Amino acid sequence: MPIPFPAQPSLSRRDGLRALTVLLMVASLAAGKPLPAQEPAPKTKLNLELLLPGAPQVQKQEAGAKLTLEPADAKPGDIVTLKIAIRTSSDAYTYSMDPSFAGRTRIEVKSLTALTAVDQNFSADHKPKSEVDPLLDQRVEKFPGGVTWTRQFRIAENAQPADVRVTGTLRYQICDASSCRPFNEKFDLTLTPEAEQPVFSQQFAPKVKVRGEVQPGPSEWNLSLSPATAKPGDKVRVKVTAKLKTGFHTFAIDHDRSNVGLPTVIDVQTLTGLKPLGKGFVADREVEIHKYEGKPQRIHHDEVSWSREFEVTPDASKSGYGVAGLLSFQVCDADTCRQSRFNFELGTVDRKAAESAGVVLPSPSDGSSTSEADSRFESIQYREPGADEASTSLSMYLLYAFLGGLILNVMPCVLPVIAIKVLSFVQQAGESRGRILLLNVSYSGGVLVVFLVLATLAAFAGMAWGGLFQHAGFIIAMAALVFVMALSLLGVFELPVPGMVGSVGAAQREGLSGAFLTGIFATLLATPCSGPFLGTTLGWSVQQPPAVIYGVWIVMALGMASPYLVFGLFPGAVKLLPKPGNWMVRFKQFAGFVLLGTTVYLISILGHEYVLPTLILLLGLGLGVWMVGNLYHLGSPPALRWKVRALALVLTGGIAGFGYQLHEGGEELPWEPFSTDALAAALDDGRPVLVDFTADWCPNCKLVERISLNRKETREFVSRHNVKALKADYTGLSDEITEWLERFDSTSIPITAVFSPSRPTEPLLIRDVYTQSTLLEVLETAASEARSNVRTAGLDRIIR
Repeated sequence: MPIPFPAQPSLSRRDGLRALTVLLMVASLAAGKPLPAQEPAPKTKLNLELLLPGAPQVQKQEAGAKLTLEPADAKPGDIVTLKIAIRTSSDAYTYSMDPSFAGRTRIEVKSLTALTAVDQNFSADHKPKSEVDPLLDQRVEKFPGGVTWTRQFRIAENAQPADVRVTGTLRYQICDASSCRPFNEKFDLTLTPEAEQPVFSQQFAPKVKVRGEVQPGPSEWNLSLSPATAKPGDKVRVKVTAKLKTGFHTFAIDHDRSNVGLPTVIDVQTLTGLKPLGKGFVADREVEIHKYEGKPQRIHHDEVSWSREFEVTPDASKSGYGVAGLLSFQVCDADTCRQSRFNFELGTVDRKAAESAGVVLPSPSDGSSTSEADSRFESIQYREPGADEASTSLSMYLLYAFLGGLILNVMPCVLPVIAIKVLSFVQQAGESRGRILLLNVSYSGGVLVVFLVLATLAAFAGMAWGGLFQHAGFIIAMAALVFVMALSLLGVFELPVPGMVGSVGAAQREGLSGAFLTGIFATLLATPCSGPFLGTTLGWSVQQPPAVIYGVWIVMALGMASPYLVFGLFPGAVKLLPKPGNWMVRFKQFAGFVLLGTTVYLISILGHEYVLPTLILLLGLGLGVWMVGNLYHLGSPPALRWKVRALALVLTGGIAGFGYQLHEGGEELPWEPFSTDALAAALDDGRPVLVDFTADWCPNCKLVERISLNRKETREFVSRHNVKALKADYTGLSDEITEWLERFDSTSIPITAVFSPSRPTEPLLIRDVYTQSTLLEVLETAASEARSNVRTAGLDRIIR
């Protein structure tokens, strides 16, 4: 029997107009070809058992639980207190232990060693806030900001304090206005604090060099293996703690390096007398999610520790136990990043076996509990062929700066502007000597202004040469400017800058303001390029006092401007160029194509999430300047000219705004690969499931992902309602996905299917291009059905 499907949600007239508008805006996208039709495969009915959903994931939350057994110096017969402090941010909360609420906090003591219970239950340090939860339709008790739970126990009279132990599980939730995160933790507490146990430890504090002076870096790393007196069968813990200065962050161990930034890597390369337990290192605090250039970054501020347990093996009784490996990390602030790596050795390691396996070990310690970090590379005295810094004077670096600036004029980045300057030189052939000098001094002034700004950023903000091109906003602005200048050179419109070469009329004279702006434009384009002398000089200059930095960068500006100053001082050199003529029109148009090539290059260095919005921006700019350049002329009435300009501004702004919205609201859903098993498992867990049938060769699929699926509002809904997001990638024409498309009676994509756990064989389908509002309505329907099913099944099944 075919799987029955409900009627596909219909698009309203308003939604249809929105979709049509979207298609017109991106008319450059071609529709994907229909998929080849095949005979329908036999359809299998899913046999799915409903379980209730867990809580969705919180994006950012600095919170958690701290467990202690105190006092640590208690004696036989004394009472000790198990304290569990759950802390949340000011706008978040956790639940009480109210037994009528299935999502309550649960603390279960599994075993007691040398202890007997004094209290039968845990007590809170303050009363909870009672209110009705509209989603659950039930009164619940909440602790905003957190709560501390306590329970007392008595140490047995004949017990030793070292024998005291309590184990158990802690299950709780931390929620805010949009989502919840469940925690399920095991605890194993003794009276001896870990900090007082004998430990093997190692420290690493990278240093930085600022203007030639070695200073402490922004991070300190401490590694420990504890306890140092464990016996075979005991558990030990390796702990890595990072302490970061204010304003700095490091990356989580599960950070995706493709989203900019290197994850922290704790690579255990050799073990002696130890067996690893668990799946890996676990952080003691929640990861913070920040956005950089539209990409999610998983980071930590202030202090964070990662730990993992190991079991001491029987052979440790002879050889001891230890661990060695490599720690690598990256520490960043708002402007700079520093990457470091550190070989560590904790405890007793079989060095011969480790070194034969290619493991790099630090220098042998003196056997004390604390060993020094391998400091071979903390202070680097680098050498450059042909350069002797000790004998290089300031005057020599100034010479290097001048030559480096001069060479910038023949770098590929600046060649498009050189073509424009050739046109200006030809036009200057008939000018007076004084005006030619003034024009080239104006151009040089533009060059100097940019270098002064860059020197300021280098001296006080630590921004390196080319640092502006690390910011997507600057690249997009430059691409737009270069694109508009290219259209002007190609004759699409007249650049509205008095005296700037590139207007429609070939006889347009270059003006002082135009020459000044051309100098700025050329220097900004030059910043991604480097060349001989520049690397050495710039690297040396940024370590010097601000006065030296300004001096070096000003000389570099003079080097870049020197050819034009020479033309100004010796105007006879202009005679070496051909006389003005029709060749100038052709050369100007050729320069326009060179600038278009520069635009393509600038777009290519953007992140992929910026490419389509930038292309849409350029489309709007192109339409706007074409309207201004062609829909009226100088003799047109002023009213007509202002109407055309206003309409061009509105259209350009609207199209650019649409492109901006594609990026600004963009937020990738937590996609996982689609499979029938993954779908069934999610529905078995009681989760609504969103399936996107897409392919890399399908333009409409990519459009839907940008305008509807990978959006901030959609991600928030998916997180809030615990929706599973599966991507059915049809790029390779998967047989499994083909079968599903046949079940939907479809031969084309995109198709989005939303499954409800209460009606797993009746998904809601949305075909072709649709709006975000349509998607959210369908998701709300599925989530509502899941909630309804939850209430019917009983809230006691939540978080079972």
